[in-house]
Amino acid sequence: MSASHLIRGRVPGESIMSEIVMLQRSQPRRSGLAKFFGVNPLAPTHRALYSSALGELLVGDSLDNIGPEWDVLHVVPVDDRSPQIDHLVIGPPGVFTLWTKNFPGQEIVVDGESLLVGGHPVTDIADARRQASSAAELLSAATGSGSEVEIAVEVEAIIVVVNPKRLVIRKQPAGLMVVSSKQLLRWLTKLDRRLDGAEVAYISDVSDRESTWHSPPEPVQDTQQLHRDFAVLREAVSNASLVRLAWGALAFTVVAGGAWTAAAMVVAHLIQ
Repeated sequence: MSASHLIRGRVPGESIMSEIVMLQRSQPRRSGLAKFFGVNPLAPTHRALYSSALGELLVGDSLDNIGPEWDVLHVVPVDDRSPQIDHLVIGPPGVFTLWTKNFPGQEIVVDGESLLVGGHPVTDIADARRQASSAAELLSAATGSGSEVEIAVEVEAIIVVVNPKRLVIRKQPAGLMVVSSKQLLRWLTKLDRRLDGAEVAYISDVSDRESTWHSPPEPVQDTQQLHRDFAVLREAVSNASLVRLAWGALAFTVVAGGAWTAAAMVVAHLIQ
């Protein structure tokens, strides 16, 4: 892979997975007693980041099934003002930046410019819109480079909410869509066609060039090793959760059994 075409080699959640793996390496190893009782191996300050990585992986896996007319790039740098694009999706209906948010167990309410997570306002609408605007500006400049005619590439922002407890859409924000991860593919593939195959291929090629984006390139990672390291962490988190559930079930059984025995003794006493 040439130095100017490194973006296509990136995998969903690459930056976040790398960060969480490195952060966890600085944590002390859990003791045998901690493992026995299912103590979460993730430091409390790292759990939101871990949840974000899971969200990006889930959406990335879903996008693998979008079809041959589409192209998807992951972890695309924009500029110093905007975070990296989680997923840049290019297809017959146009170009989309996907802003992935994982809010497990939370109710999400969208009402125009208002986005509430568990009743608390967040800035994701403005952030996602700003990211799409920056991407459109840079892609337009890159596709029009060397041409007498300026080419305007329109980019639409999509906020993808991963498996929310409940997603309430009262009114979609202007120029932006909020969809759940389960609805994403169906929503994208039902949009009207705006680009032909040659246009999709050209924009995809330009999007894959590091020179298109005003952000310093990241070092090339061994993505296979990264996936292995993250899988080990994911297994440890999952196993700890199962252990806690088992202890919870045991405690419930003991308490319920004790209550039943006490009730039986009271009834027996009353009968005598």
